[in-house]
Parts: sequence; C-alpha cells; structure tokens
Amino acid sequence: MKTYILSAILLISLSLENSFSQTLTFDLPAQKGKTLYLIACKGVNRDTIFFGQINEKGILTFTPSKDKPLFSGVVSLFIKPDINFDFIYSAKENPTLHSEGEYIHVQNTHFHNSRENDFMASKFSEQMERTNKIMFLNQGMQLYNSEEKLYSLFQEERGKLEQQQAAFETVLQQESKNLYSARLMMLQNLMNNHVSRLQATSDTVEYARIRERAMQELDTETLYHSGMWFHFINGLLELYYKESPYYGQFGKDIATLLQKTQSQEVFLALANDAATICNQYSWNIDEAALSKYLHQSGRVTNPRGKLLQMLILYKLQPGMLAPALAGASLNKKSNGTLLMFYETGCNNCDNEINQLIGNYPVFKEKGIKVISIAADNDKSIYENTARNFPWKDKLCDFKAFQGENFKNYGVMGTPTIYLIDKKGVIQGKYASLSEIPLK
Repeated sequence: MKTYILSAILLISLSLENSFSQTLTFDLPAQKGKTLYLIACKGVNRDTIFFGQINEKGILTFTPSKDKPLFSGVVSLFIKPDINFDFIYSAKENPTLHSEGEYIHVQNTHFHNSRENDFMASKFSEQMERTNKIMFLNQGMQLYNSEEKLYSLFQEERGKLEQQQAAFETVLQQESKNLYSARLMMLQNLMNNHVSRLQATSDTVEYARIRERAMQELDTETLYHSGMWFHFINGLLELYYKESPYYGQFGKDIATLLQKTQSQEVFLALANDAATICNQYSWNIDEAALSKYLHQSGRVTNPRGKLLQMLILYKLQPGMLAPALAGASLNKKSNGTLLMFYETGCNNCDNEINQLIGNYPVFKEKGIKVISIAADNDKSIYENTARNFPWKDKLCDFKAFQGENFKNYGVMGTPTIYLIDKKGVIQGKYASLSEIPLK
C-alpha cells in the first residue's frame, strides 16, 4: 500500500513538472500592433531571443523553448524606434510586465509575480540613497578641520551609513543563493567600489586588495548575463599592464576564474576573450599559461578559431620541438633560426622588420638563420616589400592567417617572432626583437 501511494505521488509530481510552462507576459496597451524584440546579454554580445507582434489588447506572451532555454540575467525589451527597457529575467518566475505609457521606463512600469525585479527596484534605490548620502558627507568633511564639531558629526553619520551598507551587503550575500538580482547588485558593487578604482590608483597595496577581492568574489556566470562583461574585464586589465606589479599574471588569474566557471558557454566565452586579449597585447607569458590550462582542463572538446590556436600554442612552448616549415627548412647548424611572422602595412610589423634589417648582420654573424613569413594577400605589395630584405628565405602563400605556417605556429597576430635552436627546439616566442636574450 505504501509503495502504491509513493508511486502515485511521484506520478503526480512528474505530471505537474511536465505541465509547467514558463511564460513572460507583456501587458502594454499603448504599444498594440507594434513588434516587440527581447534581447539577452551574453558576454560582449546581445542576442535577439524572441520577437513578436503585440495584439489589439496590448498583450504578447513569450515562452522559452525547452531546447533553447533562457538563463537568468539582464534582458532588454526593444520596440522601434526608441523604446529600450532593461529588466531581469528569471528562469524561476512567470512574471507580467505592465506599462500604460507611450514610453516605457522605471517610473511607469510594474511587474507582477517577479520577486527578482521587485527586489532590484527597492534595494537598488535604497543603496543609491545611502551611497549619495555618504558621498555628500565625504564632501562636507573636506570643508572642515578634523577638530571642528561639524566634521565629527559628519564622520559619525558616515560611520552609521557605512554600517548600514555592510549589513545590506550581508543581506545581498544571503539572497544571492536564490536571486539573480542580488548577485547582480553584488557584481555592480564590486565594479563600482573596487575595480573602477584601479584607474585612479597606482598603490601596490590597493592593487593587491582589489585583485584578491575580484578573484574571490567574481561570479562569471552572473557577469556573462549582466551586460557588464566588457566593462568589468576591461577594468580588470589595469592590473596586468606592463607597469603593474601583476604583469604576467593575467593568464594564471583567468585560469583560476575558468576553473570556478560551471557553465560551458561562459567558460568558452571567457577563454576566447582572454585569448584575444593575450594576442592584442602580445602577452606571451599569459598566452602560455592560458594555453596550458585549456589543454589540461579537457573542456575545449571542439576547438575552433582562437581556442584552436591556443591549444596549438600549448605544443609550442619553450623546450618543445618546433613544427616543420612549409617552403623552407630550419637551420640545424650553428645557433638556429629566427622566424619573423609579419604583415605588410602593420605599423608594429614594419618597425620590427626595419629593426631586423638593421640588425641582420649581427644575427648572421651569430649564425642565426632568418626566415620571414608574410600574412599578405596581395602579391605585388608583398614583393615590393620583401625585395628589400637582406636574408634569403622569404615566405608567403597569400593565404594570410589561414596559411599553413601561420596555423602550425599558432600565430594569431603580428608581429610574432620565434627563436629556435639548432636541434629544432623552441627557445622562446616574442612580440619584439628587443625581448630576445641574445648571448
């Protein structure tokens, strides 16, 4: 009998689960007959996930399909020509967005059955009011000496507000387990109160504090669906420029964030963007660390584009055998080979090529064979430039970055320089001749 009852309960539960259909309803009487677009934030991209015509009663319903679920995050309601309204979509809610206005904005829009948007609206306003008061008190304190009474009063009031903010952030932490809006506000606070300050400071202690906080608190899944992806990551880059104490740590830090990222979509997006950044700034140390982690993680199962090149780069670390060259042979005598990957018209490439021409007698004297490999498409442009090179081996298959040598050596940007010893072992990868330690 007990078995029968338990089976019946299970069947009822499964039936209710299967009959549950998540919907997002728009109730917009002033917009009847117009086409509504729903756009989701995904990293640096904005993806149109739905569009439909609002009926004569001002109603339109969106139901995500099971094969293309919509994850919790910031979405935009867009109606041509100039209505663009952001709100939070939750995979756990069936809300109705209602607005009577000809223009849709925070003041004339209401949500039914959406704790996410109610929480965001109330708590965001509460925090903004408190933040503005703290800012006002800080400005007031600058007008008085620390011995004056008003200074003490301002300081005391600021202390109370800061305690309130600390308590508020504890609430956000607790609510973050269930609410995307709480996680989003935590992310906004991390950006506004910490990451954005990197541009205004050069203090190494402050750099260390912000870096530690970002590594501990950053939720990449929340960031991916927030619309803040570019600004947040771009802000963090201040930690890793050449003048920073953390120059050369970008690859390792990204690997740490990737390790904590559960979503495969977010994992691949972050890995791809990090690879782009390494290439853009010629951060070869970071590129090596990132490519090593991606290889060891086993999560890039169908690599394409930059991620394919990153996995190729794992096999091109110092100490590993260099791939064979198409069209020329590596120097197996004396002091090896210098490979210069370049593109005619690229300013940095032209500078490095000129440096190489000027220093070619030095490389020749040291027994280093120079081979240049161009990413040019135009034969006449290539030949007009290459004829001025004093070395013999000048390669170009006119396939640009899709050429065999560019692919085999994982070259994503130019200039890229490899130094290979006489045994065919890679000694290093560089973005500039000045980085090469010639003995």
